[in-house]
Amino acid sequence: MRRLVLLVIAALLLTGASAVASPAGVRVLSFNIHTGIGVDNRLDLTRVAQTIRATKADVVGLQEVDVHWSARSDWADQASALASALGMHVFFAPIYDLDPLEPGKPRRQFGVALLSRFPILSAENHKITRLSTQSSNPVPELMPGFPEIVIDVRGVRTHVYTTHLDYRGDPSVRRTQVADTLRVLGQDRGAPRILVGDFNAGPEAPELGPLWTELSDGWLAARGRSGGLTYPVDPPDRRIDYITASSPVRFRSMDVLVSPVSDHLPVLGELVLPRPRSPWGSANQVLRRGTAAVPPLAPIAAGGPYPGGVVLGARDGVIFEHSAFGDALRHDENGELPPAPRLPMRPDTIFDVASISKLFTSVVAMQFAERGRVDLDAPIARYLPEFAVNGKGTVTLRHVLTHTSGLPAGLAVGSYPTIPERLAAIYRVGLRAAPGTRYEYSDLSLIIVGKVLERVSGRTLPELVAEGITEPLRLRDTLYNPPESLRGRIAPTQVTTARGLIWGVVHDSTSWYLGGTAGHAGVFSTAADLAVFAQMLLNGGRYGSARVLSPESVRAMTTNWNAAFAGADRGLGLDVYKHSFMGAMATPSTVGHTGFTGTSLVIDPVTRSILILMTNRVHPTSSGPSVNPRRQAVADAVARSVPVRPFSGPTSWLATAPTSTLTAAVKGGAAIEFGLWADTEPGDVFALETSADGGTTWQPLPFSLRDGDGAWSSPGTVSGFLGRSWARASTTLPAAAVLVRWRQTNNAEVQGRGVYVDAILVDGKPADEAKLISSGFAPSTT
Repeated sequence: MRRLVLLVIAALLLTGASAVASPAGVRVLSFNIHTGIGVDNRLDLTRVAQTIRATKADVVGLQEVDVHWSARSDWADQASALASALGMHVFFAPIYDLDPLEPGKPRRQFGVALLSRFPILSAENHKITRLSTQSSNPVPELMPGFPEIVIDVRGVRTHVYTTHLDYRGDPSVRRTQVADTLRVLGQDRGAPRILVGDFNAGPEAPELGPLWTELSDGWLAARGRSGGLTYPVDPPDRRIDYITASSPVRFRSMDVLVSPVSDHLPVLGELVLPRPRSPWGSANQVLRRGTAAVPPLAPIAAGGPYPGGVVLGARDGVIFEHSAFGDALRHDENGELPPAPRLPMRPDTIFDVASISKLFTSVVAMQFAERGRVDLDAPIARYLPEFAVNGKGTVTLRHVLTHTSGLPAGLAVGSYPTIPERLAAIYRVGLRAAPGTRYEYSDLSLIIVGKVLERVSGRTLPELVAEGITEPLRLRDTLYNPPESLRGRIAPTQVTTARGLIWGVVHDSTSWYLGGTAGHAGVFSTAADLAVFAQMLLNGGRYGSARVLSPESVRAMTTNWNAAFAGADRGLGLDVYKHSFMGAMATPSTVGHTGFTGTSLVIDPVTRSILILMTNRVHPTSSGPSVNPRRQAVADAVARSVPVRPFSGPTSWLATAPTSTLTAAVKGGAAIEFGLWADTEPGDVFALETSADGGTTWQPLPFSLRDGDGAWSSPGTVSGFLGRSWARASTTLPAAAVLVRWRQTNNAEVQGRGVYVDAILVDGKPADEAKLISSGFAPSTT
C-alpha cells in the first residue's frame, strides 16, 4: 500500500472481545446494508448491528453506507454507529462527499466501510472509475470509494478491501473498475489480500474474469458452483456479493445468511491466513560431515564456463559434499599455462566472493539496528549529512538494503585521485528514481551502508565484520585484503591490461579504488566459511554458542520487501526466490546471493539445504558466458534429491518436457478430481482444459483446490509455488466436453521443482490410466 497520511476512525473497543474467530482462522463478512433499510422498507440500524454481531465476524466489508447523507437514514453516521455498537475499528470510504444542505452541518457522504476487531494499522481510500449517480449526464471518471486497510491478524499483516461495482446492465464500467481494482491490488502482491463486496455481476460474467487470475472466489472454492445466491432477498436469484482472497489464503467455509434487514443477504466466510511459519531458527545445527541421497555435484558443476571451482552442499546440518574440480590458476599475463605450473582447485581454495560481500555488510547493519545504533527507516543523511545533496535527503537504509533507493547501479570513480575524493563523488551522485518507487540493483547502495556503519562506529568495515561475524563464527579464511602468505590458496581472477593478473586483491574496480574494503565487494572467503555463515542464518542468527543476529533480524533480512516490483524480490541485502540461480531450490522463502567473479550461495529453509558454488568465472576474462545454467543445474540436483511421494499408489505423473500434456476422453458433465503438486517458476503455467471439438480448440476449466489449511479456487490455471505439498482439485466438466487435458508449459529451460498430477477420479472412480494419452508427462516415484 502506498504510505500516506491517513485518517483512521477508532471506535470504542469492547473489553475482552475476542480478536480472532478460531485459533487458525479469521471470520470475514460482506454485507450490502442498503443504508439500513430492510425488505419491510423500514430503517433500523440496530437490527443490522444485531445481524453482524451474530456472525461473530472479525472483519466486515459494508456497502451502501450513509454518513449524514439524508433523511432516509435520519442523517446518521452509520459507519461510526455500527462500529461503536459492535466494538470494532472502522474506516469509512466515501464515494460521494457533498456539501451540507445547511451551513454548519456535517458533510453529506455515501460510500463503503471496513470494520475490524483488529487495530487498523493503515488505511487508504483508493480511486476507481465510476459513473456518478449525482450527475444528470455522468461520464466515466476516477472517483474514491475503494478502501484498503492493513491489519495484523495474529502476526500476519493482511490487506483488506471492500468495493461496490457499477450496477448498470452495460458491463463496460465494471470492466474498467476490475482493471482499476487489479492495479490497486498489484501494489501489495505477495501479501495476503482479501477483497469483499457487491460486484453487481455473477461469477461467470466476462468482465469479472480478470479478477479470478489474481483472486480466489470463496464460494467456488468452499462450496462449488451452485448456490450462494445473495440478491434480492426473497427469493434470491443471483450471486453478486463476494468474499475473495489471494493465494495463499484458504477458505475453510462459506455461508449465505438469511436476514431481512437489507435487500442483500450477507455472506460469511471463515478464512485461513498463512501463519508466520519461519523455518529460520527451527534448529541450532553445527555443520558436520556425513552423507545424503544426493548425486555427486562436482561433475555437474564442472561443466561450466570456468577453469574450476569448489562445491559444498549441506542438508539438516550435514555436509554431504565438499569437493574441488579443475584449476584455480590456468592463465597468466602471457596466456594459458601448460599443465605443470597450473594450480589445482582445493576444497579450501579462497575466492574473491564479489557481491556476496554485501551479505556481510548487511548483517553488520542489522546488528547496529538491533542495538539502536542505526534506524533502518531514518534518512541516511542523519548519519552521513553530505549524502543528502541532489535530492537524496529521504533515502533510508532500508531503501539501499533493498536496492530501491533510486541510486544508479554504479559510478566510475577511477578518475578521482584519492579515496576521499572518490567517496565524495559517490555521495554527490543523483537519483534515477524517487526512493521506494523502482528497483535497480546498485553497488553504490551497499557502499553507502558500509560508510554509514563506519561513520556511526568510528571503526573500519573490516573491523566491524571481524568483530560481529568472522570472529564469533571462527571464519578464519574470511577477510578483506588477504596477506601475501595466503596467495597460494587464492583463486586468481582476471587478466587486465591495467592491473595484469589480479591475484589476491579485489577484482571489483570500484572496491579496488576504495582500498578493497567497500560494502559491496572486497570479502575473500572459502566454501566452508560461507557454509557456516549460511547455516548461521538458517539457524535464526546463531551457530553453536555464538549469537550473531536475533531471530527477528533474520526474519527481516529474509522477508521479501520488494513484492511491489515484479521479479525484484529482495530481503535486506539478500536475494529472494530467484530461479535464475537458485534453480529448483527456489521457494518464496529461499534466499541467497551471487558474485560477479562466479560465486553463489543458496539457502532453502523449506528443506534446510545449503548450496555453495565457488568458481573463477572471470579467469582470465570477464566476457565469458553466464554461470547461471551451471548454478541451476547443481541446485536442481540438490532440490530433486528430496523426493515427492505420490498422492496415492506407487507412481504419479510428472511433467518432464517444456510442454507436457495428459489427455483423456470423458463424458460431458462428469465430475473430475485429481491430486496436484506444483512448484514452478512464476511464469510457468499449469492448466486444466476441455475441448468439445475433438481437440481443435481448448478452453480453461475452473477448478477448486483443497489442502490441509482449507480451499481456494483457480480460473483453470496455476503458476508458482503451492507449498511443496499435495492439493486435491475438483471440478465438473461442461455438458458439451468430450476431452479434458492437464497441460504444463515451462520456459525453454524447465525450472522449479516440478508439476505432478495423480489420483485422477472421474465421477468418483479411478481413471483408466491405460487410456490417458501422455505427451511429456511420465510416471514418477519421486
